[in-house]
Amino acid sequence: MAIDMKTFIRSVMGGVAISIGGMIYIRAENHVVGAFLFSIGLFTIYTFGLDLYTGKVCLIPNKPLKFLGTVFLVYLGNAVGTAASGYLLRATKESQYIEHAAEVVGLKLADNLFSTFIMAVMCGLLMCIAVLGFMNIKDGIGRYLALILPVMVFILSGYEHSIADMFYFSFANAWGGKAFVYINVIAIGNLIGGCILPLAAKITGEASNASGAH
Repeated sequence: MAIDMKTFIRSVMGGVAISIGGMIYIRAENHVVGAFLFSIGLFTIYTFGLDLYTGKVCLIPNKPLKFLGTVFLVYLGNAVGTAASGYLLRATKESQYIEHAAEVVGLKLADNLFSTFIMAVMCGLLMCIAVLGFMNIKDGIGRYLALILPVMVFILSGYEHSIADMFYFSFANAWGGKAFVYINVIAIGNLIGGCILPLAAKITGEASNASGAH
């Protein structure tokens, strides 16, 4: 099966966009300001029509099974974009923040897998709120607030975002067997969290339709 290169390229650039947000978060001394500025990643993705894994997963409940292939391709493209950004930035004056990035990554890897998974589920839920909010809210200000506020909440709550973490791991050069396991656990958690609200809406909608038919 041929790779959809347009989707892959949009996904690579989506990874770059998240890396831009991740870098400013690493640099920011104020966590609230850093969390706000991190949202430039999602703003860029949805302004320029790029692809993001944590944005795609919330569409899974309402898509055919083959859509999972698209989600996986987006995940790979995001990985390429974040890895390239992280390792390229190591060769710039941003390298002065590598030690801080290593501290951030160290705290992530010190958590147990169950905790990491739950933190990833919560991030997926908030990303779903952001993405579907942007897609469904018609008011111009409201739809961009939908992108910013959930992102700030997941950042300040310490929830785990698989694509952002790929950037942190790459910038800190912290890849290894343990990091690979953690990233994939986080990705699965993001997927499950991203599907919760759409699944609930689908189930309750079908239940309402069924009860109305009697």
